[in-house]
Amino acid sequence: MLPYMLLKMMLMPTSCTDEEERWTDVKGDPITEIITDRGNNRIISFSVVNPGEAQAIHSTINNLDKTITVYLPSYYEYQYLEVNMDLPEGTKVVPAEDELVPVFTSTPTTYTITGADGTTAKYTVKIEIQQPELFVNEYVDPFGTEGTPVVQILASGVKLTGRNFIPSYEVTKLYVVDAQGNKLWQMKQYNDGYDIFSFSAAFVFVSDLSDLPPLQENTDYWFTMECYNLSYTTKTPFRITN
Repeated sequence: MLPYMLLKMMLMPTSCTDEEERWTDVKGDPITEIITDRGNNRIISFSVVNPGEAQAIHSTINNLDKTITVYLPSYYEYQYLEVNMDLPEGTKVVPAEDELVPVFTSTPTTYTITGADGTTAKYTVKIEIQQPELFVNEYVDPFGTEGTPVVQILASGVKLTGRNFIPSYEVTKLYVVDAQGNKLWQMKQYNDGYDIFSFSAAFVFVSDLSDLPPLQENTDYWFTMECYNLSYTTKTPFRITN
Protein backbone atom coordinates (compact mmCIF):
# COMPACT_ATOMS: atom_id res chain seq x y z
CA MET A 1 0.00 0.00 0.00
CA LEU A 2 2.78 2.44 0.87
CA PRO A 3 4.57 2.18 -2.48
CA TYR A 4 1.29 2.96 -4.29
CA MET A 5 0.69 6.09 -2.29
CA LEU A 6 4.17 7.37 -2.96
CA LEU A 7 3.75 6.74 -6.65
CA LYS A 8 0.40 8.52 -6.66
CA MET A 9 1.89 11.55 -4.99
CA MET A 10 4.68 11.71 -7.48
CA LEU A 11 2.23 11.59 -10.41
CA MET A 12 0.01 14.35 -9.08
CA PRO A 13 0.20 17.45 -11.28
CA THR A 14 1.68 20.56 -9.72
CA SER A 15 0.60 24.10 -10.37
CA CYS A 16 3.09 26.80 -11.45
CA THR A 17 3.00 30.50 -12.24
CA ASP A 18 4.60 31.86 -15.41
CA GLU A 19 7.00 34.79 -14.70
CA GLU A 20 7.67 37.43 -17.30
CA GLU A 21 10.63 39.75 -16.93
CA ARG A 22 9.69 43.30 -17.76
CA TRP A 23 12.35 46.05 -18.12
CA THR A 24 12.90 49.22 -20.04
CA ASP A 25 16.11 49.94 -21.91
CA VAL A 26 17.15 53.45 -20.85
CA LYS A 27 19.95 55.12 -22.78
CA GLY A 28 22.72 56.25 -20.47
CA ASP A 29 24.47 59.58 -20.47
CA PRO A 30 26.99 60.01 -23.28
CA ILE A 31 30.60 59.35 -22.33
CA THR A 32 33.17 61.79 -23.64
CA GLU A 33 36.45 60.10 -24.38
CA ILE A 34 39.55 62.27 -24.53
CA ILE A 35 41.84 61.10 -27.28
CA THR A 36 45.39 62.29 -26.77
CA ASP A 37 47.20 63.48 -29.85
CA ARG A 38 49.48 60.65 -30.86
CA GLY A 39 51.19 62.55 -33.63
CA ASN A 40 54.90 62.75 -34.19
CA ASN A 41 55.19 66.27 -32.73
CA ARG A 42 55.14 65.13 -29.12
CA ILE A 43 57.38 63.99 -26.27
CA ILE A 44 56.92 60.39 -25.18
CA SER A 45 58.84 60.67 -21.89
CA PHE A 46 60.95 63.25 -20.04
CA SER A 47 63.32 62.57 -17.16
CA VAL A 48 65.97 64.36 -15.09
CA VAL A 49 69.18 62.33 -15.05
CA ASN A 50 71.38 64.38 -12.71
CA PRO A 51 71.11 61.61 -10.08
CA GLY A 52 71.99 59.02 -12.76
CA GLU A 53 69.98 56.95 -15.20
CA ALA A 54 68.97 54.38 -12.57
CA GLN A 55 67.72 57.08 -10.15
CA ALA A 56 66.31 59.41 -12.81
CA ILE A 57 63.47 61.72 -11.82
CA HIS A 58 60.62 60.94 -14.22
CA SER A 59 58.30 63.82 -15.05
CA THR A 60 54.67 64.28 -16.01
CA ILE A 61 53.79 65.19 -19.60
CA ASN A 62 50.44 66.79 -20.43
CA ASN A 63 49.92 66.50 -24.18
CA LEU A 64 46.76 68.62 -24.02
CA ASP A 65 48.29 71.61 -22.22
CA LYS A 66 51.70 70.96 -23.79
CA THR A 67 53.48 71.10 -20.43
CA ILE A 68 56.19 69.04 -18.75
CA THR A 69 56.04 69.10 -14.95
CA VAL A 70 59.18 68.19 -13.00
CA TYR A 71 58.73 67.46 -9.28
CA LEU A 72 62.18 68.26 -7.90
CA PRO A 73 63.12 67.32 -4.30
CA SER A 74 64.91 70.27 -2.69
CA TYR A 75 67.61 68.13 -1.09
CA TYR A 76 69.24 67.66 -4.49
CA GLU A 77 70.03 71.40 -4.47
CA TYR A 78 70.25 71.50 -8.28
CA GLN A 79 70.63 74.80 -10.07
CA TYR A 80 70.47 73.16 -13.51
CA LEU A 81 68.89 69.94 -14.77
CA GLU A 82 70.33 67.36 -17.14
CA VAL A 83 67.43 65.81 -19.06
CA ASN A 84 66.67 62.87 -21.27
CA MET A 85 63.74 62.62 -23.71
CA ASP A 86 62.12 59.84 -25.69
CA LEU A 87 60.76 61.08 -29.00
CA PRO A 88 58.97 59.44 -31.94
CA GLU A 89 61.26 58.33 -34.74
CA GLY A 90 62.32 61.18 -36.98
CA THR A 91 61.30 63.87 -34.48
CA LYS A 92 63.55 66.86 -33.79
CA VAL A 93 63.65 69.04 -30.66
CA VAL A 94 64.94 72.59 -30.08
CA PRO A 95 66.76 73.32 -27.82
CA ALA A 96 68.64 70.03 -27.91
CA GLU A 97 67.99 67.65 -25.04
CA ASP A 98 71.65 67.81 -23.97
CA GLU A 99 71.29 71.51 -23.07
CA LEU A 100 70.96 72.22 -19.34
CA VAL A 101 67.61 73.41 -18.00
CA PRO A 102 67.89 76.18 -15.35
CA VAL A 103 65.90 75.60 -12.17
CA PHE A 104 65.61 79.25 -11.17
CA THR A 105 64.66 81.41 -14.14
CA SER A 106 62.05 84.02 -14.95
CA THR A 107 61.61 82.49 -18.40
CA PRO A 108 60.70 78.78 -18.34
CA THR A 109 62.38 76.47 -20.84
CA THR A 110 60.22 75.78 -23.90
CA TYR A 111 60.88 72.93 -26.34
CA THR A 112 59.79 73.09 -29.96
CA ILE A 113 59.00 69.61 -31.26
CA THR A 114 59.00 69.02 -35.02
CA GLY A 115 57.61 65.71 -36.19
CA ALA A 116 58.75 63.71 -39.20
CA ASP A 117 55.63 64.95 -41.01
CA GLY A 118 56.65 68.61 -40.47
CA THR A 119 54.04 69.42 -37.79
CA THR A 120 55.24 71.29 -34.70
CA ALA A 121 54.28 71.70 -31.04
CA LYS A 122 55.73 73.63 -28.11
CA TYR A 123 56.12 72.18 -24.62
CA THR A 124 56.88 74.34 -21.56
CA VAL A 125 58.83 72.95 -18.60
CA LYS A 126 57.31 73.64 -15.16
CA ILE A 127 59.56 72.88 -12.18
CA GLU A 128 57.77 72.21 -8.88
CA ILE A 129 60.31 72.21 -6.05
CA GLN A 130 59.30 69.97 -3.17
CA GLN A 131 60.68 71.72 -0.10
CA PRO A 132 59.26 71.66 3.45
CA GLU A 133 58.33 74.96 5.05
CA LEU A 134 61.31 76.92 6.30
CA PHE A 135 61.06 78.32 9.82
CA VAL A 136 63.60 80.47 11.64
CA ASN A 137 63.50 81.39 15.32
CA GLU A 138 64.37 84.94 16.26
CA TYR A 139 68.09 85.52 16.12
CA VAL A 140 70.37 84.75 19.08
CA ASP A 141 73.99 85.51 19.86
CA PRO A 142 76.74 82.84 19.78
CA PHE A 143 76.23 82.15 23.49
CA GLY A 144 72.58 81.25 23.04
CA THR A 145 70.94 84.28 24.69
CA GLU A 146 67.61 84.69 22.92
CA GLY A 147 66.14 88.02 21.88
CA THR A 148 69.35 90.08 21.86
CA PRO A 149 68.20 93.48 20.48
CA VAL A 150 71.69 94.86 19.77
CA VAL A 151 74.69 93.18 18.10
CA GLN A 152 78.32 94.18 17.69
CA ILE A 153 79.74 93.66 14.22
CA LEU A 154 83.28 93.00 15.42
CA ALA A 155 82.45 90.95 18.51
CA SER A 156 79.32 89.03 17.70
CA GLY A 157 78.20 86.44 15.26
CA VAL A 158 74.65 85.23 14.73
CA LYS A 159 73.28 81.78 15.40
CA LEU A 160 69.87 80.96 13.95
CA THR A 161 67.77 78.00 14.98
CA GLY A 162 64.68 76.64 13.32
CA ARG A 163 63.46 73.85 11.06
CA ASN A 164 64.23 72.41 7.64
CA PHE A 165 67.54 74.11 6.93
CA ILE A 166 69.41 72.50 4.05
CA PRO A 167 72.81 71.74 5.64
CA SER A 168 74.98 73.61 3.17
CA TYR A 169 76.33 77.15 3.15
CA GLU A 170 76.09 76.99 -0.63
CA VAL A 171 72.29 77.05 -0.52
CA THR A 172 71.53 78.36 3.00
CA LYS A 173 72.53 82.02 3.21
CA LEU A 174 71.85 84.90 5.57
CA TYR A 175 71.40 88.57 4.68
CA VAL A 176 70.88 91.82 6.58
CA VAL A 177 67.87 93.64 5.12
CA ASP A 178 66.16 96.96 5.70
CA ALA A 179 62.48 97.60 6.36
CA GLN A 180 61.72 97.32 2.64
CA GLY A 181 63.45 93.93 2.41
CA ASN A 182 66.43 95.24 0.45
CA LYS A 183 69.58 93.17 0.95
CA LEU A 184 72.27 95.34 2.49
CA TRP A 185 74.86 92.75 3.52
CA GLN A 186 75.48 89.05 3.11
CA MET A 187 76.68 87.37 6.29
CA LYS A 188 79.79 85.19 6.19
CA GLN A 189 79.73 81.49 7.02
CA TYR A 190 80.92 80.68 10.52
CA ASN A 191 83.45 78.02 9.55
CA ASP A 192 85.50 77.04 6.52
CA GLY A 193 83.43 73.96 5.72
CA TYR A 194 80.19 73.63 3.83
CA ASP A 195 78.06 71.94 6.48
CA ILE A 196 75.96 73.91 8.92
CA PHE A 197 74.99 72.64 12.34
CA SER A 198 71.98 70.43 12.89
CA PHE A 199 68.80 72.56 13.20
CA SER A 200 70.88 75.75 13.40
CA ALA A 201 73.14 77.91 11.27
CA ALA A 202 75.92 80.21 12.47
CA PHE A 203 77.17 83.27 10.63
CA VAL A 204 79.49 86.22 11.30
CA PHE A 205 79.37 89.76 9.96
CA VAL A 206 82.95 89.89 8.68
CA SER A 207 85.85 87.56 8.04
CA ASP A 208 88.16 90.43 7.14
CA LEU A 209 88.29 93.63 9.23
CA SER A 210 88.98 95.65 6.11
CA ASP A 211 85.60 94.60 4.73
CA LEU A 212 83.05 96.15 7.10
CA PRO A 213 79.33 96.23 6.22
CA PRO A 214 77.71 99.60 5.47
CA LEU A 215 75.30 99.44 8.41
CA GLN A 216 74.32 102.39 10.59
CA GLU A 217 73.83 102.67 14.35
CA ASN A 218 70.36 103.41 15.75
CA THR A 219 68.77 101.91 12.64
CA ASP A 220 66.49 98.89 12.54
CA TYR A 221 67.59 95.91 10.48
CA TRP A 222 66.31 92.36 10.02
CA PHE A 223 67.81 89.02 9.04
CA THR A 224 66.58 87.15 5.97
CA MET A 225 67.58 83.54 5.49
CA GLU A 226 67.45 82.08 1.99
CA CYS A 227 67.46 78.32 1.74
CA TYR A 228 67.37 77.04 -1.85
CA ASN A 229 63.83 77.90 -3.01
CA LEU A 230 62.48 79.51 0.19
CA SER A 231 63.25 82.52 2.36
CA TYR A 232 62.34 83.64 5.86
CA THR A 233 62.69 87.10 7.43
CA THR A 234 62.83 87.50 11.19
CA LYS A 235 60.06 89.57 12.75
CA THR A 236 62.17 91.23 15.46
CA PRO A 237 64.55 93.99 14.27
CA PHE A 238 68.04 94.48 15.63
CA ARG A 239 70.47 97.41 15.79
CA ILE A 240 74.22 97.80 15.42
CA THR A 241 76.42 99.04 18.22
CA ASN A 242 80.14 99.54 18.61
